[in-house]
Amino acid sequence: MASAEAIETIAGSGSASGMERLLIENIRVFCERCDQVIKRGYSEIIRGSPTAELIERHRQELHWSLRLARLFHRATAASDFRDIPLGRLLEVKLRQLEEHWKYIYEPHSKGETERLEMLIKASFPDEPRA
Repeated sequence: MASAEAIETIAGSGSASGMERLLIENIRVFCERCDQVIKRGYSEIIRGSPTAELIERHRQELHWSLRLARLFHRATAASDFRDIPLGRLLEVKLRQLEEHWKYIYEPHSKGETERLEMLIKASFPDEPRA
């Protein structure tokens, strides 16, 4: 996953306004938190044995993460937002959150799963199955 610390930004430069610096700093922190939400979802929900309460807490946190990502994305999509690398990182985080949501809370139907398995078998006939 891309890291918010690895992105060079204009946040520390004198060219950004105070509010723009505030936005940039908050987006950096948000991107780090997104990584935590996704990692927790993987370890606790996908790989773990989650309780109904844990699933509901994760669903709520992921839902709010998606809302905030879309809100921040709208701000970074403005033509005068100057930290383009950070805007791109945010786009990546938004897509990761959306895919994480789909994977956990919108699973494939049985018919679609079977269709995909047949496609994999046809594409890779000599590969052993797990």
